[in-house]
Amino acid sequence: MSAKFVESTHGKKHLCYLGYRYFAKRKNLNGSEYWICVKCSATATSYADSSVVVRDEHTHLPDATDREVLEMRKNLKRKIIDESGSVDSIVEEAYHAIHAQPQSTDLIINLPAIRTIKNTSQKQRRKTRPPIPLKIEQFPFPLPDVYCKSTQGEWFLLYDGLLDATRSLIFATYNDIVSIYHSKKIGTVTGHFIHVHPFFIRYIRFMHIMTDYQHHAFLPYLAVNPNKLMSIYLQLRTITIDFELGVSNVFTKHYPSVIVRGCLFHFGQSLFRKSFAALSLLPLNHMLQGLQCLTSTRPEYPNIQGFLDYYHNTYGPFSKFPPHMYNLYRNITPRTINYLEGRHSRMKKH
Repeated sequence: MSAKFVESTHGKKHLCYLGYRYFAKRKNLNGSEYWICVKCSATATSYADSSVVVRDEHTHLPDATDREVLEMRKNLKRKIIDESGSVDSIVEEAYHAIHAQPQSTDLIINLPAIRTIKNTSQKQRRKTRPPIPLKIEQFPFPLPDVYCKSTQGEWFLLYDGLLDATRSLIFATYNDIVSIYHSKKIGTVTGHFIHVHPFFIRYIRFMHIMTDYQHHAFLPYLAVNPNKLMSIYLQLRTITIDFELGVSNVFTKHYPSVIVRGCLFHFGQSLFRKSFAALSLLPLNHMLQGLQCLTSTRPEYPNIQGFLDYYHNTYGPFSKFPPHMYNLYRNITPRTINYLEGRHSRMKKH
């Protein structure tokens, strides 16, 4: 059996032979190498023709999975450094691949706990990635190319310059912008903002676009702008929000032509009586009649009048969220933003 060489978790060259693993002690003048077992004092000598001579008896049993574990950890480390995916997802994918192998039980026993692997992988990634800037002035100028391209190699940085005398960054691929521009119809665009750092204001917007009411596409659009200038964002036709008054006011002020709709799921979540959520599915001119029906047949629950007052003040005709905003009777596009929030949840694990 010829010798196999692997890299240890510390980047050292190890020899694997007959289920035993050795670390290098020295290299001899004749080109051979002297090795010592990592678990006992047994020694071996390897030669240029890949032959190995073991000098002593081992005091432990061989472990055929030892080399596979090291190779798996080496590949995992390479992925953590080279890829930009979530550390948790990369580690979990590696463990899933191990479970699919016939000898998965032997491999899992020799692996550290998955939490330990995740912590180690996070440290390895931090060694190769610059620290998160505390303010936008700490962003390098120009940005390194690795942060300006998508995973497909497309240029992702659309703008890096001044907006209102403050450096601002806008990220999106050119092809995504062109595809929206040439679309005949945009049924709906779902926008959402996530505040991701306490030291400077950075908003990440993910938009779900339905073109021609048939084809779905996710446009990742990220804008780093300390002053939250809404004028830098894309022109929209319809946007679905989760009843955040601040977001609604921004679009009403800066985008008066945009139709702002409320998410059906969040509408139902805010109501004590779930039957009231069904009002949004009635024709707009029948909603008042439906509300009167529910009010006249209301049960005698404690504080039911308080709930009705809340509904009128929040979702009534003259409230901050009037009925036309959350009426979905003729809306054939997605009525919630749950699928988008799911993507954001996965992003937070990145």
